[in-house]
Amino acid sequence: MSPYLEEKAFFNSSVPKRDWRQFFFLVFLAFFLFSLLSRTAEKIVLYYRMNQELRTLTLQEEKLHRELDFLRKERQYLEEDWYIEKLAREKLHLVKPGEILVRVIEK
Repeated sequence: MSPYLEEKAFFNSSVPKRDWRQFFFLVFLAFFLFSLLSRTAEKIVLYYRMNQELRTLTLQEEKLHRELDFLRKERQYLEEDWYIEKLAREKLHLVKPGEILVRVIEK
């Protein structure tokens, strides 16, 4: 068979023609998949942000619980005379009558 006849036979072979319904189906499918992908990406980003916020709020909650425990202990101590005296000596630099206050100055 000559090359010309082979080429003619190739071009004359039946190539299935695509139906316009298939084309619209493929366009619809592509649009649907793109829409689904964009929504999923938005949800993933939202999930990541909310997860970050949850971690931040959890750390804040733990910090506030520690502070609340400290303040409860402080309140209990403030009901004790020895703690009030300790605070008066350390923070206000008060002394009892007859005591002498000595301050050490460091260079």
